[in-house]
Amino acid sequence: MSRRRKFLVVVGVALTSVLLISVIHHYQLRAAVNAYIAELKARSEPMELAQVIPPPVPPEKNGADTFRDADALFNDSFHADKSLLETNFVNGMRMVAPGKAMIRWQQPDIRDIDGTNSWANVTAAVVQNAKAFALLRQIIEKPVFDFKINYEPGVADIVFTNFYLAQSKRAAQRLEAAALCDLHQGDTASAAKNLRAMLALVKAMRDERLVISELVRIAIAQITLTANWEFLQSTNLTDEQLSELQQDWMRLDFIRGDENAMAMERVTGRITSAKWRSSSSGFEDYLETWTRFGLSDQEETALDKAKIKTRLFLWRYWWSYPDELRALEGYEAFLGAARFAETNYSFQTAIANQRNELAALKLNDTNDESYFFSNPAKADFHSLLSQGIISMSAVFDKVMKVEAAKQLTITAIALKRYHLKYGNYPADLNSLVPEFVSAIPLDPVDGQPLRYRRNVDGTFLLYSIGADGLDDGGDPSPANPNSQLRYWQYGRDWVWPQPASAEEIQAYYAGQVKN
Repeated sequence: MSRRRKFLVVVGVALTSVLLISVIHHYQLRAAVNAYIAELKARSEPMELAQVIPPPVPPEKNGADTFRDADALFNDSFHADKSLLETNFVNGMRMVAPGKAMIRWQQPDIRDIDGTNSWANVTAAVVQNAKAFALLRQIIEKPVFDFKINYEPGVADIVFTNFYLAQSKRAAQRLEAAALCDLHQGDTASAAKNLRAMLALVKAMRDERLVISELVRIAIAQITLTANWEFLQSTNLTDEQLSELQQDWMRLDFIRGDENAMAMERVTGRITSAKWRSSSSGFEDYLETWTRFGLSDQEETALDKAKIKTRLFLWRYWWSYPDELRALEGYEAFLGAARFAETNYSFQTAIANQRNELAALKLNDTNDESYFFSNPAKADFHSLLSQGIISMSAVFDKVMKVEAAKQLTITAIALKRYHLKYGNYPADLNSLVPEFVSAIPLDPVDGQPLRYRRNVDGTFLLYSIGADGLDDGGDPSPANPNSQLRYWQYGRDWVWPQPASAEEIQAYYAGQVKN
């Protein structure tokens, strides 16, 4: 045999061996993923779309069309007010000092960074959209939305479907403006209805079952809290109004919403990964869609496109399997945390467990999810699926915050009801049971009763121990000295704000002018 022939035989054997090893490795990696999925199914984990899709809503109970009609009226060129209800939102509970908030409806005008509006202008905008507000208030009677979301294409395609998420948040902001306008005019009955409509939006969205939907629900709940705080500063409330609001808050379940969303994201993520493995065009189309949205910051060269195609080929046949396995393990950490909190109502322990499990996955947190779309030619495709786990790891912290906000609001309403009946605040939270609450509301951070004491001046201190899990005695000062005073849950403890004095408000405005 000639030397050249021997060389070709050696090269052929080497190439065949490489190909054979690659094929074997491909099947080994795929088998590992399938084995883990089988293990999850054996533990009764929902892994199929039919197991996580929300139940259908009967047409007569579906508030989606009512919401669409209201949104259409707001956006109608003849009715819509583009200055107040679209761009300059009237926000409640403006923090002016740690633990102190301005009662906005008591102020002579509405001042913001962009200018000052009169209450007459706010009232005119609300009256102009009276029909739209009336439709939103109808959702109180049917707080269930079914926008007929098609989950079958997978999460990558669902992202670009319009779920009325932005419209839902705008509706809540408009309702807050209307509620503050009502309170300024002394109409607490109308303010209560607008508040209940805001809570109806939160409840109605509970079955969209995507993380982005849950984040919008949480945002609307936090907006509602600020309006609810303003409502509690009024002196002409009735126990019936307060009781209805309290019941509406108690019906909200953010832990179960988070669990359902994570289960759906896991299933739709599997659908997406299967589509991308079967055809590289699916992922390339996805990248192009993000590019059209302006998220890619560089023009791709021919070499860049070749790099992407090569990496995508390697991802489809080899890299995708350990990538998917890490993603599945990440979702299991999320679901485990939600279930622990649901059973034990101790987010502090649940979040610590989640962080430990995610740390064990050793994801590269320097290559965040957005990098795939801003510069895919340089992104690490080894973590194409699992990198999103890092960005979603903070979701449960937001769930803890909104659960604390919910519990504090329920307790503050109960305290107001007690004060209306007895003329003062109780010596302890035990006095609220069972007349105003069935049990003492718990702090979701550690599962212990919320901290409370009655002050000698007739006010009260009510707080959660906050994100660090340490009881600082109700210290509302920012945990981070560099934090801006915009949000009441920035403090060392999450303290239910007390009304700011006229001097504190004046000092706040003076500081705004100076800055």
